[in-house]
Formats: sequence, C-alpha cells, structure tokens
Amino acid sequence: MNQKIFLSDFWNIWTVVPQTLFLSLLILLLSIILGTGLTLLRQSQNRLTRIIYRIYISYFRGVPLLIHLLVFYYALPPIVKLFSDHLNLHVDTLHLNPIYAVLISYTLYAASFLSEIIRSSFKSVGKDQLEAAAALGYTKYQQFFAIKLPQALTDAIPKILNYYTLLIRQLSLAFLVSVVDIFAKSKLESADNFYYIESFLAAALVYWILCIALTLLFSNYEKYLRRFERSNAA
Repeated sequence: MNQKIFLSDFWNIWTVVPQTLFLSLLILLLSIILGTGLTLLRQSQNRLTRIIYRIYISYFRGVPLLIHLLVFYYALPPIVKLFSDHLNLHVDTLHLNPIYAVLISYTLYAASFLSEIIRSSFKSVGKDQLEAAAALGYTKYQQFFAIKLPQALTDAIPKILNYYTLLIRQLSLAFLVSVVDIFAKSKLESADNFYYIESFLAAALVYWILCIALTLLFSNYEKYLRRFERSNAA
C-alpha cells in the first residue's frame, strides 16, 4: 500500500466532510418536520387520512432508497418544466441542481422511519399527566405543547441523533447523481491516481472517525438529558 497516497487521499476526503455533515443535518431536520406531520396524520380520526399514512409508510419503507433517488433525479426536471410552463416561468430544467433530488428523496425516505420514532416517543408520555393537565384547565393545545411535545422530544432526540449517523453513510448513494460526499470524493481521488485500495481505505477511516466522534458526542448529550430529566423530576 502506498502510504503517501493514502495520507493524501485521507486529507483530501476531509475537505468534503463539512458539506456532508451539513447536507445530512438539513435532511434530518426536514425529515423531523415531515415525520412529526406523519405522526399526527396517523393519530387522525379521519379514516382516509390514516389510509394515506399507511400507503406512504409502506411505499417509502418498502422501496430501496436508491430507487427513490433515481426516480426523483430523473423525474424532477420534467415536473419543474411542467409547472414552470403552466405558470409562464423561465426555469432552466436542464441544469437543475441534483441537491434538490437528494433533499427530496432522502427527506421523504427518512421521514417514514423517523415518524415511527416520534410516534413511540409520544406514546411514552403518560396519560395520567395529560389527565392531570386537563383537570387543571389546560386546553388540548396547551397539553400538547406544554407537556406532550417537550417530553416526547426528550425521548426521541437520542434516537434521532443516532439516525443522523446512518444518514451520513446513506448519503454515499448521492454519488450516482453527481453529489460529492465522503464516498464520492474517494471515488474521484481513486479515478485521479488509480490507487483504489488507498482511496477507499482512507474513506473508511474517515467514516469510522466520524462515527466514533458523533457516537461519543451523542452519548454525552443523552446523559445530559437524563440528568436534566431527573433534576426536573426531583
């Protein structure tokens, strides 16, 4: 193994780590918003709404992420063109940023999983607390935002943060639509120097370091949340 090439690729790959982390974080935030909305749909009393929820969850969980990505990448330009022509807007559909396809496909996919995390977190809030709040005169709106939502988030945040590390690794598929992340950068480096083993090992090391760092960070944050929870309970 060429150690000089390995070290060079390792440092070059680190140059795309910030944008990889930012893109993954943006997808996570959008997925949380959509996942919360899906959770509320599931709890709706309307039968049609619950059916729509089940179809959505079944489709996005049952179809591989790669297919979602390619479908949106190739379908997005004609869809944008259709709407832009209808609204008499001049949009260059031939040069749409592939980031949009990544954001939409990954958000829709991740939300189908995060909705279950959020739903289980809402269920973890004891009904006795809501009943006590109702007895004190809290409205449904106040019960949700003052009692249910804060406790549900406390339970869901550690699980959501762990899903973030998975998103970073899943972003490697974005190379297929020309979005450069950690894996894509290693592919570009290996295509330039023809040292494939060195480039891929460098990418593996970067992923491993990120995973360890984020796991430690999230573990400490989870401990902080538990201490905060216990202090409030006391």
